[in-house]
Amino acid sequence: MRLIGEWDLPGHAGPVYALACDYEQHVLFSAGADGCIAEWRCTTGKQARALARTPNAVYALHWVPALHHLYVGESSGTIYVLDLDSKVLRRSIRAHQSSVFGLASHPTDAEGWSSGRDGQFLYWDIEQSQPFVGIHVTPAGLRSFVLSPTGTDFLCAGRDGWIYEIQRSARQVTRRIQADPSFLMTIQSAPRQGLIATGGKSGLLRIWNKDLILLLERPAHTYALNAIAWHPSEKILATGGRDKLIHLWNPFTGEKLLTLQGHLRSVNALLWISTDTLASAGDDGLIKIWHLEELPDK
Repeated sequence: MRLIGEWDLPGHAGPVYALACDYEQHVLFSAGADGCIAEWRCTTGKQARALARTPNAVYALHWVPALHHLYVGESSGTIYVLDLDSKVLRRSIRAHQSSVFGLASHPTDAEGWSSGRDGQFLYWDIEQSQPFVGIHVTPAGLRSFVLSPTGTDFLCAGRDGWIYEIQRSARQVTRRIQADPSFLMTIQSAPRQGLIATGGKSGLLRIWNKDLILLLERPAHTYALNAIAWHPSEKILATGGRDKLIHLWNPFTGEKLLTLQGHLRSVNALLWISTDTLASAGDDGLIKIWHLEELPDK
């Protein structure tokens, strides 16, 4: 791929930690240290509209398309549910005892999940905006999580460097596998390819198969690898790190395809808005929109 243009979206008064997208309306959501939840028009780069402000930093966002609800995970452990149709705060609940780092929901079932610094993994009733069961996974704490490519398990990134596998139906930890020497920052899956990518404080990018057998390892970033985003095709992988860089990779060969430079400080979040547009957010308070073009096969 090659870079054909970029936009800067300034407006946050501090580091930006989380991004989410309403793909139907082409709206990007962002949040971070200033507690401001902002809305941007992905296709025009229009200036932000502030949706809400929380008392503390926000580390996680998740859009539920069927309900038009935006879940907001705060550093205090509080999760807010914003109903953007009626423009009201639907729910505010202290779900975790400390920072919320992971939020997701099932694409068709009325079930959602959250993970936090307290080491808890919670199941949510999305229609009621209410957690209904919790699992204590590790005292070290959890970062992000994903559904496994098979859809039967959750894979959680532990702050101790381990992947924790939770059986979805049994709601219990079934195994753990070390994925980073010290601190696992992020984990993302490519269900159609049956692949999982992890990154952590070591800066290593690791690619695993659906059985969590390590396939590939690359030194991706000089310092911590903070963010991973699979391209919609699942044939390209984006990584962002504390070294201010974004790299695009071939996940099958480990070849580095492109490096994007422009953030002034650590890159904290990545999100593909479309097949040719990548959003990034960093400690510099910037959201950057990268317009890319796929090169024809030689």
